[in-house]
Amino acid sequence: MSIGEVIRYYRKRKNMTQEEMAQRLGVTAPAVNKWENGASYPDIMLLAPIARLLEISLDTLLSFREKLTAEEIDGIIREAEAKLKETSYEEAFQWAKSKLEQYPNCEPLIYFIAVIFDAQRIVQGISDAEKYDDYLCALYVRALESADETIRTKAADALVGFYMRKEQYEKAEEYLEYFSIQNPERKRKQAQIYGDIPISEIRSIENRRGTK
Repeated sequence: MSIGEVIRYYRKRKNMTQEEMAQRLGVTAPAVNKWENGASYPDIMLLAPIARLLEISLDTLLSFREKLTAEEIDGIIREAEAKLKETSYEEAFQWAKSKLEQYPNCEPLIYFIAVIFDAQRIVQGISDAEKYDDYLCALYVRALESADETIRTKAADALVGFYMRKEQYEKAEEYLEYFSIQNPERKRKQAQIYGDIPISEIRSIENRRGTK
C-alpha cells in the first residue's frame, strides 16, 4: 500500500474523519485528502505524530517504500550538492524536503541530507539559519532509529554538537545514551560537555537530577 492508503485504512479503522485527523495534526482537511489520494506526502516532521495518532508503528506507516540502493542514495546526494551550488539554500532545501517525503524510511539518506544542509547553512552564512533548526533536528532524531549503529552514533553526535552550540548542555548529554558504553567517544564527548558548562549550570543539572 502507498502511505496514503495506509493512512486512509487506519484512519477509518479508528472511525476518524479527515477533518478530525487534520485538526489533531494541525493541518488542513484538504492536506489529509491529498495524502490519501497520493497527490502529496506528509512532511517528515508529521510522520511520528501520524503514527501515534493512528496507533501504528513508523514501520507500518512507511512500509510502502523499499530501501534505496547505495548507488541511488549517492545519486540523490550528488544532486543535492549540485542544487546547493546552483540555486539558493532555500530552494535546495525545499527540493531536499520533497525527496525525503518520497523516501521517508531511508535512514542513510535522511542522515546525509541532514548533515549536508546543516553544514551548508553555516558555511554559506545563511542569515535565517535558525529557522531550519527544528526540521534538521527532526531528521537527526529520525536517523537515531536506524538499524545501522554507525548512523545512529553519527546522528547522536550531530545532536550533541547542535545542543552544545545552543548551550543546552543537559539536552546534549541526553544523546550520549546512543553511544555504546565501550565507545571512547562517549567519555570524550561527556568531558567536552562538562568542560563547556559553567559551574552554576552543572550544579543546576545535578540538583534537577537529585529531585527525580
